Amino acid sequence: MAASLNPLRCGGTSMPVPLLLMAKLVALCLLLTNHVRLLTDPFLPFLSVFEGIPYFQISLKTVFVLSAVLLLFNRWVRVTSFLLGLTILLGVLSSRAYYGNNKTFTGLLLVFASVSDSGPRAWPIHIQMMVVYFGAGLNKLLDADWQSGQFFEHWASAKLKNPVYMALSPLLPPLVAGKVMCWFTIVAELAMPAMFALRPLVLFGMWLNILFQSGLMIFTGTTFTMFFYAMTAAMLAFVPWPQSKVVVIWDGDCGFCAASKAWVERFDLERLLEWHPLQSGIGEKFGISMDALIARLHLVAEGRVYAGFRAFRYMAFTNPLTWLLIATLISAVPENWSNWRRAVVIAALTFFSPLFAPIGERLYNQVARNRHRLMPNSTCKIEPQQR
Repeated sequence: MAASLNPLRCGGTSMPVPLLLMAKLVALCLLLTNHVRLLTDPFLPFLSVFEGIPYFQISLKTVFVLSAVLLLFNRWVRVTSFLLGLTILLGVLSSRAYYGNNKTFTGLLLVFASVSDSGPRAWPIHIQMMVVYFGAGLNKLLDADWQSGQFFEHWASAKLKNPVYMALSPLLPPLVAGKVMCWFTIVAELAMPAMFALRPLVLFGMWLNILFQSGLMIFTGTTFTMFFYAMTAAMLAFVPWPQSKVVVIWDGDCGFCAASKAWVERFDLERLLEWHPLQSGIGEKFGISMDALIARLHLVAEGRVYAGFRAFRYMAFTNPLTWLLIATLISAVPENWSNWRRAVVIAALTFFSPLFAPIGERLYNQVARNRHRLMPNSTCKIEPQQR
């Protein structure tokens, strides 16, 4: 499939889909949060070469916006990802007022994305994640205020005034709550470099990073400028993405199923899904019984079979539109809408969490058993009792 000007599509470019999606999510959040306003003229630069450059700020902002927009519209994606990251890094080097760890991480992530591939070949991003978490964990481990719990106690109570922490902390001996939170943070940050270094543990590292960053955002109500967006989007670089068509087996005699198929196909902009009615006998090719196919939707991706709710969730997970929508819902609202951001993040975490799968399956099975009743004037050749 050729590259498209449609910003909701990610296929057909020189970058793998999950890597381009990662870069586009970062670019989208940069634009929606109006990050360009933070770029300044050189101010106490780290390198004196930036002093006195004419039109520096307007040039930086112009390249920043153009690169982000072109990246979203799938134009010269590796070049634009590199340029967008470079503008952020130049902003960091040229101004101590702009400097921030989150901006440095974001700029490097975009630069590394421009020269990487996804999965195991995304080694620059692997190393970046390892260095960031090891440095953060070691810094806290050597800090006396973190060791004692004093840092978290002061931060959560005096600065954030977090109501949950302030309610629970007095119920425990002095600094115990702070010490627990401090040492949990230290252990988590020092564990993640090892997880990202060892391929069998990468999935656990991804989940720990997502839960850690989401928990931090939920607890504080802030995204720390770009840290939350960039750190969570970076996980797409490690996701095993389907390299071929995904086979979906559905009930071709069910009106509700046909309507659901049409709805999903409308948003399958990458044309990743290949639909086959169960009546075609294709289930035999994958060793799936007719009874199982009648009972629920099945999906086959990279030789692995998913059924029911898990199949539906897989379709949502591998659709770039899902992630672009979530990123928009989080980043397009005013900064003080912290409860809205919390709600969106909690909803997304719940839906994709392995712990939610049993609940999702029950809900899916309830709909599947009654699908012949869900649409007026629809027909199902398979008798209801067979369902």
